[in-house]
Amino acid sequence: MDLDISKRIKHLYPQLGKQSKKLADYIIENGSKLSAITVSELANQSDVSIATVSRFPQQLGYSSFSQFKWSMVNDLAATSSVQEVEAEDAPKVVAKKTLESNIETLNGTFNLMQGKDLENARDLLVHAKNIEFFGLGGSNIVALDAYHKFLRVPLNVLHDSEYHMALMQSTRMDKNDCAVVISHTGNDSDTLLLAESLKNNHVPMIVITSFPESPLASYGDVKFFSISEDSKFRSEALLSLTSQLAINDCLYMLTAQYFGKKADKVLANMRKTILKKHPENN
Repeated sequence: MDLDISKRIKHLYPQLGKQSKKLADYIIENGSKLSAITVSELANQSDVSIATVSRFPQQLGYSSFSQFKWSMVNDLAATSSVQEVEAEDAPKVVAKKTLESNIETLNGTFNLMQGKDLENARDLLVHAKNIEFFGLGGSNIVALDAYHKFLRVPLNVLHDSEYHMALMQSTRMDKNDCAVVISHTGNDSDTLLLAESLKNNHVPMIVITSFPESPLASYGDVKFFSISEDSKFRSEALLSLTSQLAINDCLYMLTAQYFGKKADKVLANMRKTILKKHPENN
């Protein structure tokens, strides 16, 4: 996906106002330092108004500042210091490069997160009557991981790995529930049909995708963007899996933190039951 911010800015520069040009100049000069910056910080450092910074991403074709940051982080990833795995690399070198890539992916995932988005997602989850995790193909693995984690909190959680069952379940949800919809590309027709069904029933949606401008992103009440970048032996979908699983972890920990001792009780009861299967470990 071509999201080169510098090219977009240079293309639109003649049409920008004085303050927007000032901001554009600052971004081009300091882009490598801005991956974790907030709207107010960028406004202060570039000496323009917060309103100018808020409007600027839309002028470049992004719908929000968080999408703009996603593009910036991915542009920076293209010039990353992490090296690709080569055919002649020794096993330990392969392991080192792979783990370095994962670490960079996790750091990039964190930089894209906004505190308000995390709070809003947590509130949707903890107050939902039912939560269902939706994902197809590789995203089904991420959805199953989220379901497995959220079984440890005092919430009613659901997951259907079979598509038609998931589609049927989507028609039974309502505004008091919450759906977490996961898709790397965000443009799979079956996933979009699920999202449309949920929208028709006014179900609040948390969307996890690698493409901010995808059709699926437009359905999300809260959106989280995973990092993705192709490499020689690893597709961008596999790299985004690492990012998406980390987002699951964050949402689970926020939910467990909210419930506190209630979550501890659920986990204790779960462990007690599982230990009956392994009495030698008691």
